[in-house]
Amino acid sequence: MVKKALIVMVAAEILSLLAFKFPVLQLPFLIISGIAALVISFHNLEWGIYILFGELFFGSRGHLLEYNFGFITLSLRLVIFSSVFAAWLIKAIKSRKSKVESQSQKFNILYGLLLAVIGFGIVNGLLRHNGLGNVFNDANAYLYLLIAPAVLSVIKSRKQVENLLDILAAAIVVIAAKTLILFFWFTFALPGVATAYHWIISQDFGEITGDVGKASRVFMQSQFFALMGLFIFALREKKNWVVISAAILSIIMSLSRSFWLGLIAGGIFAFIMLLGYYRVNFKSVMTLGFKIALIAALEIGILLGIGSLGGGFADAVSSRGGNPATEAAGGARLLLLPELWKEVKEFPILGAGFGETVTYKSFLPDRITPKNPDGEITSYAFEWGYLDVALKAGILGLIIYLFFIVVIFERGWGNFQTLGFLSALVALLALNITTPYLNHPLGIGYLILAAAAFKTDG
Repeated sequence: MVKKALIVMVAAEILSLLAFKFPVLQLPFLIISGIAALVISFHNLEWGIYILFGELFFGSRGHLLEYNFGFITLSLRLVIFSSVFAAWLIKAIKSRKSKVESQSQKFNILYGLLLAVIGFGIVNGLLRHNGLGNVFNDANAYLYLLIAPAVLSVIKSRKQVENLLDILAAAIVVIAAKTLILFFWFTFALPGVATAYHWIISQDFGEITGDVGKASRVFMQSQFFALMGLFIFALREKKNWVVISAAILSIIMSLSRSFWLGLIAGGIFAFIMLLGYYRVNFKSVMTLGFKIALIAALEIGILLGIGSLGGGFADAVSSRGGNPATEAAGGARLLLLPELWKEVKEFPILGAGFGETVTYKSFLPDRITPKNPDGEITSYAFEWGYLDVALKAGILGLIIYLFFIVVIFERGWGNFQTLGFLSALVALLALNITTPYLNHPLGIGYLILAAAAFKTDG
């Protein structure tokens, strides 16, 4: 499964770059992808689920392929999601089995309440005239929750979860390879660097900071699954050190403080559970920690060595280790906090609906102009993940969402095989404080994956 997934993912990356270079190919590739996903899902919904998660694992924001019709942008993630969802829905209607199978009544109730909260947030946003475009763009990521019944009705065995983990392992290797290739490409200003840069930025895969010849940071949203995967694969009895090393490399090169916060939170949870709950031998736990730390140290050393040839990486590492308040983006995030909290207090219970905007002074260099000397920003998308949910869906909506996550957490509690998934979930909850992943298909997709893994019957 790993080799097949690797081949498909590498082919998808190549086709994405090819379609970016020749835009006329974008729509045909999307149509072919959609038809293929639909046919495969109708024939075997299990393979449709594998395709769905495969794209999610390595596709960042889902725009490996995209076509803009003017009023809507059609992306590969949307096409695959729609194809798999349509196949499941038709099959469910025909067989009259549309319930979330093998889940507790508590899960089903909270899942229904969460969908109701999202629906109310959309209606509330429209009634408050937040703007149709803003409401749709703000809420559409939550619609990924609709695929949960399809996943949970198909993924029932440990073997199927193992297949998903094989796909995740392949994705982590591809993510690490892509990150490293881009780092080399920019550090040494290799031919085609301009095309590579515009491909990453235009397709919304992530960001690359630093001048050509001085690549300092290669961040991609898909590195989120490297963080999740690190816990899952490091806490398995049979270790895959290639995948673990690739995950560590991606996390390091992301230079994301939010990822590092999640890593610390998940690591502390895993450490306490291993020693305090499962009573694992202290020496074994410390040996695992030492191996991971050694791999990280070696990779950092190699990256600093490579970076020193072009410059930039060491300075970037140093700057990310400093006080976030003194750094432009971190400072802007702190300036947003009081303004966002003030809006939350104005609509505390039911929220202001999706599409609600907040205006704040950012003082970001790229935002400051003669007409905007304070770098003022008005946006409906906010870095503070939990406050974002509280503003749009109210404190009540946030509580329902958190209880939904607690129910998923409870299903995995006490099973040593699921400790990696639980630790990754803790990491997700921590990084969502400053970087919103629980209102994005990546974080929502992980919740669905964990729910599926926790309910399997062997």
